[in-house]
Parts: sequence; C-alpha cells; structure tokens
Amino acid sequence: FLKSFMEDFMKRDKIIGVIFIALGILVALTPCVIAPTCGPMENGMFMKCHWMGRAVMGSGVMMAILGCAYFYVCSSNVKFAFGFSSFIVGIYTLLLPAYLIGGCMNKEMMCQAKTVPTVYIFAGIYTLLGLAAMILNRRRDASCRCE
Repeated sequence: FLKSFMEDFMKRDKIIGVIFIALGILVALTPCVIAPTCGPMENGMFMKCHWMGRAVMGSGVMMAILGCAYFYVCSSNVKFAFGFSSFIVGIYTLLLPAYLIGGCMNKEMMCQAKTVPTVYIFAGIYTLLGLAAMILNRRRDASCRCE
C-alpha cells in the first residue's frame, strides 16, 4: 500500500511540475504571441505596456525554470520550497500589470483588453498551483518547528 501511495504521489508531483512548466511558457509567450501588447507609437517610442510585457516574459521564464526544478527534485522539503517560490513569483507576475508597471491608460487598448486579462488568468492559476504544491508537500511532524 505504501509503495503504491508513494508512486501515485510522485506521479502527482511530476504532473504538477509539467503544469508549472506549461504555465510558465504560456505566461512568457503571452505578451509577444498569445495576446501581444500594444505596438510602438508614431514616434517609434513604446508605451509602458511594452515594458510590462517584457517584465512578464521574464517572469514566465522564471516560472518555467522553477517548474523544471520542481519536476526533477525528489525531496518533499525542497518541493515545498519550490512551491513557495512559485507562489511568490506568481504573485509578483500578477502585480506587474496591476500595480508595478501596468498597461496603457485607455481600457480599449490591446494590452488592457487582451494581454492583461490573459496574464491574470495564467499567473493566477500558477499562483494557486504554487499554493497547492506548498500544501501537498508541507511537513506534518513537529520536528520542523524552529526553536
């Protein structure tokens, strides 16, 4: 029974790792392929949504790297740490379009209509998955408490 349980647990962790990787790739591709940000202005300068998109792409790459690490690590404690890291990177990615950089002021612009909602969806799922990974890999004994 215990062997079967551990095999199922490892499969579940591998599936979570693959989902982390897929969501990271989707977040990274959102500002340039899936739901592109606004193009340059007439004078050739970019609006702030372009820079928000660049930051989101960097976050997506970090998400995919954390997903790869989660996929290959065996220790439950380390998986907890990667789940926590994924949760924090997911929150950061959600904050990029909301508060840290933002998109164009006009709500009808491409970035506000498509890019930002898409980032919210993918990064929100990623954040919740990070929280789930933390819960699934938390230690259940009293020996983990700091004294």
